[in-house]
Amino acid sequence: MKLQADRVAVSGAHAPLLPATSVSARTGEVTLVAGDPGYGQVALALALGGRLVPSSGAVRLHGADDARLLRSGVALVDVPSVTEPEEGLTVRAVIAEELALSRQPARAADVSRFLQTQDGGRHGGLRWEQLPSWLRTQWLADLASRRGAVDFLVLASPDRFGGDPCDWWNVAKELAGRGKGVIVQCTHASARLLSEPVRYELGMS
Repeated sequence: MKLQADRVAVSGAHAPLLPATSVSARTGEVTLVAGDPGYGQVALALALGGRLVPSSGAVRLHGADDARLLRSGVALVDVPSVTEPEEGLTVRAVIAEELALSRQPARAADVSRFLQTQDGGRHGGLRWEQLPSWLRTQWLADLASRRGAVDFLVLASPDRFGGDPCDWWNVAKELAGRGKGVIVQCTHASARLLSEPVRYELGMS
Protein backbone atom coordinates (compact mmCIF):
# COMPACT_ATOMS: atom_id res chain seq x y z
CA MET A 1 0.00 0.00 0.00
CA LYS A 2 1.26 3.46 -0.86
CA LEU A 3 0.87 7.04 0.39
CA GLN A 4 2.00 9.54 -2.20
CA ALA A 5 2.32 13.33 -1.98
CA ASP A 6 3.02 14.99 -5.34
CA ARG A 7 4.33 18.57 -5.23
CA VAL A 8 2.11 19.43 -2.27
CA ALA A 9 2.26 23.11 -1.30
CA VAL A 10 0.37 25.17 1.27
CA SER A 11 0.07 28.95 1.02
CA GLY A 12 0.10 31.30 4.00
CA ALA A 13 -1.17 34.83 4.51
CA HIS A 14 2.24 36.38 3.89
CA ALA A 15 4.53 33.54 2.79
CA PRO A 16 4.28 29.86 1.87
CA LEU A 17 3.74 27.58 4.84
CA LEU A 18 4.94 24.61 2.83
CA PRO A 19 6.91 24.88 -0.43
CA ALA A 20 6.14 22.20 -3.02
CA THR A 21 7.14 18.88 -1.45
CA SER A 22 6.91 15.32 -2.71
CA VAL A 23 6.99 12.19 -0.53
CA SER A 24 6.34 8.53 -1.27
CA ALA A 25 5.80 6.00 1.51
CA ARG A 26 4.81 2.33 1.61
CA THR A 27 3.47 0.05 4.30
CA GLY A 28 6.15 -1.94 6.06
CA GLU A 29 8.71 0.84 5.61
CA VAL A 30 9.96 3.92 7.46
CA THR A 31 10.22 7.08 5.35
CA LEU A 32 12.23 10.03 6.64
CA VAL A 33 11.40 13.63 5.70
CA ALA A 34 14.03 16.16 6.80
CA GLY A 35 13.45 19.86 7.27
CA ASP A 36 13.41 22.71 9.73
CA PRO A 37 10.84 22.42 12.53
CA GLY A 38 7.85 24.71 12.34
CA TYR A 39 4.92 25.49 10.07
CA GLY A 40 6.23 23.47 7.13
CA GLN A 41 6.37 20.19 9.01
CA VAL A 42 2.95 20.79 10.55
CA ALA A 43 1.42 21.70 7.18
CA LEU A 44 2.86 18.60 5.53
CA ALA A 45 1.57 16.37 8.31
CA LEU A 46 -1.92 17.87 8.04
CA ALA A 47 -1.93 17.48 4.26
CA LEU A 48 -0.77 13.86 4.47
CA GLY A 49 -3.52 13.13 6.95
CA GLY A 50 -6.30 14.78 4.95
CA ARG A 51 -6.81 17.50 7.54
CA LEU A 52 -5.66 20.33 5.26
CA VAL A 53 -6.42 20.86 1.57
CA PRO A 54 -3.17 21.75 -0.24
CA SER A 55 -3.01 24.95 -2.24
CA SER A 56 -1.51 22.87 -5.03
CA GLY A 57 -0.46 19.29 -5.58
CA ALA A 58 -2.24 16.18 -4.39
CA VAL A 59 -2.01 13.45 -1.74
CA ARG A 60 -3.12 9.96 -2.73
CA LEU A 61 -3.67 6.92 -0.54
CA HIS A 62 -3.88 3.64 -2.40
CA GLY A 63 -4.10 5.72 -5.58
CA ALA A 64 -7.14 7.73 -4.46
CA ASP A 65 -7.21 11.49 -3.86
CA ASP A 66 -9.82 11.29 -1.10
CA ALA A 67 -9.60 13.37 2.10
CA ARG A 68 -11.96 11.05 3.98
CA LEU A 69 -9.81 8.05 3.12
CA LEU A 70 -6.72 9.93 4.29
CA ARG A 71 -8.34 10.91 7.58
CA SER A 72 -9.19 7.29 8.38
CA GLY A 73 -6.05 5.69 6.97
CA VAL A 74 -3.35 8.10 8.19
CA ALA A 75 -2.80 8.79 11.90
CA LEU A 76 -1.03 11.99 12.92
CA VAL A 77 1.13 11.33 15.96
CA ASP A 78 2.02 14.19 18.33
CA VAL A 79 1.77 17.01 15.77
CA PRO A 80 2.72 20.26 17.55
CA SER A 81 -0.34 22.31 18.58
CA VAL A 82 -2.62 19.89 16.71
CA THR A 83 -2.63 16.33 18.06
CA GLU A 84 -0.05 16.67 20.83
CA PRO A 85 -1.52 16.11 24.32
CA GLU A 86 -2.15 19.23 26.38
CA GLU A 87 0.43 20.11 28.98
CA GLY A 88 -0.62 19.45 32.53
CA LEU A 89 -2.62 16.30 31.78
CA THR A 90 -1.74 13.16 33.65
CA VAL A 91 -0.34 10.13 31.87
CA ARG A 92 -3.53 8.27 32.74
CA ALA A 93 -5.73 10.98 31.20
CA VAL A 94 -3.77 10.97 27.94
CA ILE A 95 -3.79 7.18 27.69
CA ALA A 96 -7.55 7.11 28.31
CA GLU A 97 -8.12 9.68 25.55
CA GLU A 98 -5.93 7.80 23.08
CA LEU A 99 -7.65 4.49 23.87
CA ALA A 100 -11.01 6.14 23.24
CA LEU A 101 -9.79 7.55 19.90
CA SER A 102 -8.84 4.05 18.83
CA ARG A 103 -12.32 2.86 19.90
CA GLN A 104 -11.01 0.65 22.65
CA PRO A 105 -12.30 0.43 26.22
CA ALA A 106 -10.95 3.46 28.08
CA ARG A 107 -12.05 3.04 31.67
CA ALA A 108 -9.63 3.39 34.57
CA ALA A 109 -9.10 -0.37 34.62
CA ASP A 110 -8.26 -0.38 30.90
CA VAL A 111 -5.70 2.39 31.39
CA SER A 112 -4.14 0.47 34.27
CA ARG A 113 -3.98 -2.64 32.10
CA PHE A 114 -2.18 -0.73 29.34
CA LEU A 115 0.32 0.73 31.78
CA GLN A 116 0.98 -2.64 33.38
CA THR A 117 1.76 -4.22 30.02
CA GLN A 118 4.02 -1.32 29.04
CA ASP A 119 6.04 -0.36 32.10
CA GLY A 120 4.54 -2.05 35.11
CA GLY A 121 2.65 1.12 36.00
CA ARG A 122 5.83 3.01 37.01
CA HIS A 123 4.85 6.15 35.07
CA GLY A 124 1.12 6.20 35.77
CA GLY A 125 1.31 8.94 38.39
CA LEU A 126 3.31 11.38 36.27
CA ARG A 127 2.20 14.38 34.26
CA TRP A 128 2.46 13.70 30.55
CA GLU A 129 5.34 16.11 29.95
CA GLN A 130 7.40 14.27 32.58
CA LEU A 131 7.58 11.12 30.48
CA PRO A 132 10.88 10.29 28.78
CA SER A 133 10.63 11.64 25.22
CA TRP A 134 11.03 8.27 23.51
CA LEU A 135 8.34 6.71 25.68
CA ARG A 136 5.96 9.55 24.80
CA THR A 137 6.48 8.77 21.11
CA GLN A 138 6.25 5.02 21.62
CA TRP A 139 2.95 5.14 23.47
CA LEU A 140 1.25 7.68 21.22
CA ALA A 141 2.36 5.84 18.09
CA ASP A 142 1.36 2.45 19.45
CA LEU A 143 -2.10 3.64 20.47
CA ALA A 144 -2.63 5.43 17.13
CA SER A 145 -1.65 2.26 15.26
CA ARG A 146 -4.53 0.41 16.94
CA ARG A 147 -7.15 2.49 15.12
CA GLY A 148 -8.93 0.08 12.83
CA ALA A 149 -8.36 1.60 9.38
CA VAL A 150 -4.91 3.09 9.97
CA ASP A 151 -2.22 1.93 7.55
CA PHE A 152 0.15 4.90 7.88
CA LEU A 153 1.43 6.99 10.77
CA VAL A 154 3.12 10.39 10.63
CA LEU A 155 5.51 10.96 13.55
CA ALA A 156 5.81 14.73 13.70
CA SER A 157 9.09 16.16 15.01
CA PRO A 158 9.82 13.56 17.71
CA ASP A 159 13.28 15.13 18.02
CA ARG A 160 11.86 18.39 19.39
CA PHE A 161 12.03 16.89 22.89
CA GLY A 162 15.72 16.03 22.68
CA GLY A 163 17.17 12.68 23.65
CA ASP A 164 18.76 10.04 21.46
CA PRO A 165 17.18 9.95 17.97
CA CYS A 166 17.79 6.20 17.83
CA ASP A 167 15.11 5.73 20.50
CA TRP A 168 12.22 7.12 18.43
CA TRP A 169 13.72 5.75 15.21
CA ASN A 170 13.51 2.27 16.73
CA VAL A 171 9.87 2.94 17.58
CA ALA A 172 9.24 3.76 13.92
CA LYS A 173 11.05 0.62 12.73
CA GLU A 174 9.07 -1.55 15.15
CA LEU A 175 5.80 -0.18 13.78
CA ALA A 176 6.98 -0.77 10.22
CA GLY A 177 7.80 -4.32 11.22
CA ARG A 178 4.15 -4.72 12.15
CA GLY A 179 3.17 -3.72 8.62
CA LYS A 180 2.49 -0.02 9.10
CA GLY A 181 3.87 2.70 6.87
CA VAL A 182 5.68 5.26 9.03
CA ILE A 183 6.67 8.76 7.94
CA VAL A 184 9.07 10.44 10.35
CA GLN A 185 9.58 14.20 10.13
CA CYS A 186 12.80 15.40 11.74
CA THR A 187 15.64 17.89 11.32
CA HIS A 188 18.67 17.33 9.12
CA ALA A 189 20.76 17.19 12.30
CA SER A 190 18.75 14.23 13.59
CA ALA A 191 19.04 12.48 10.22
CA ARG A 192 22.83 12.86 10.38
CA LEU A 193 22.92 11.41 13.90
CA LEU A 194 20.90 8.45 12.63
CA SER A 195 23.24 8.07 9.63
CA GLU A 196 20.12 7.74 7.51
CA PRO A 197 20.08 8.87 3.86
CA VAL A 198 17.72 11.79 3.25
CA ARG A 199 15.53 11.01 0.24
CA TYR A 200 12.85 13.57 1.02
CA GLU A 201 13.06 17.11 2.30
CA LEU A 202 10.62 19.94 2.90
CA GLY A 203 10.55 21.99 -0.28
CA MET A 204 11.95 19.17 -2.40
CA SER A 205 9.69 18.06 -5.24
